[in-house]
Amino acid sequence: MKANTAERSVALLFATNAIINWTISLPGIINPVAAAAAFGGAAPNYPSVVRLWQGFVFMFGCLFWEASRDVRGKVALLKYNWIEKTITATAITSGYFAGDVPARLLFLIILTNWIWIPFILWGDLAIRRLVRVKT
Repeated sequence: MKANTAERSVALLFATNAIINWTISLPGIINPVAAAAAFGGAAPNYPSVVRLWQGFVFMFGCLFWEASRDVRGKVALLKYNWIEKTITATAITSGYFAGDVPARLLFLIILTNWIWIPFILWGDLAIRRLVRVKT
């Protein structure tokens, strides 16, 4: 894949993930109790912890957006996309198998994290290769 094509593909990948993070996190920031109910969960004992985690998801969306604007120049940030998604996906998937996460939330995590991780990792490695070749 040519450098410009790879850069455009990775930029689009990261911009898309930023938008996903923003979209998914806002309901939990605004109303964590309603967000938990929407995914089949009970009202959280500590809504502020849900709001905090969703704030982190939103912040990572900002990081992904920043990286998407200049993937070559922000190559050091790219790894944080797949790291964040892997941490979140692992925690939620483990919670599902432990019985404390509803199936709807696991399904959301599959769609917004597990499916994306290989592509994001590819993007990180592709841009790192391009940067190495150019220097």
